[in-house]
Amino acid sequence: MSEFNPRENYFALLAVPQSYEVNQTDLTRRYRELQREAHPDRFAGASEREHLRAVQSSSQINEAYETLVSPTRRAAYLLKLAGVDSDMSSTTFQDPEFLMQQMQLREELSELQDAKDPESALDKFYSDLEAAANQQKSIFSTNYTQQQFDLALASYAKLQFLEKLRSEAELKESELLDY
Repeated sequence: MSEFNPRENYFALLAVPQSYEVNQTDLTRRYRELQREAHPDRFAGASEREHLRAVQSSSQINEAYETLVSPTRRAAYLLKLAGVDSDMSSTTFQDPEFLMQQMQLREELSELQDAKDPESALDKFYSDLEAAANQQKSIFSTNYTQQQFDLALASYAKLQFLEKLRSEAELKESELLDY
């Protein structure tokens, strides 16, 4: 097992190119390989120092994977690596097209409970939401690649908003379908 380095770049750790576009199969394969090597159970009989190093390494591998597997977290991480502050807690959107899209999605979400076929309505909502998210992922990728970090940051903020909307929809789905 290599020496634990808490500052190691997650892309380098998981041996995938530093890009927004990540091959999920390669990412998952590399994650599993590293976890097999570093899992603390493999070091149960080792010294306390070696066991602690395995715990730290395993934790870092998990964090790296969870960050890179999530499109939104990956975007934030790439912005961080580029020196861009991605704290969006006070962000307001000036994009009228995006604001209109959000109003339509929110209206669609609020009308789910009155739908004759809630499952079909949910499927349509998730499809519309996924299309909006895919559009923002594409815009983020293009802007990040072109080092237009202010535009990439705006797309990241929109991705966060869409992710929050997905969470709200999943709660509503639980209520509607009695999960």
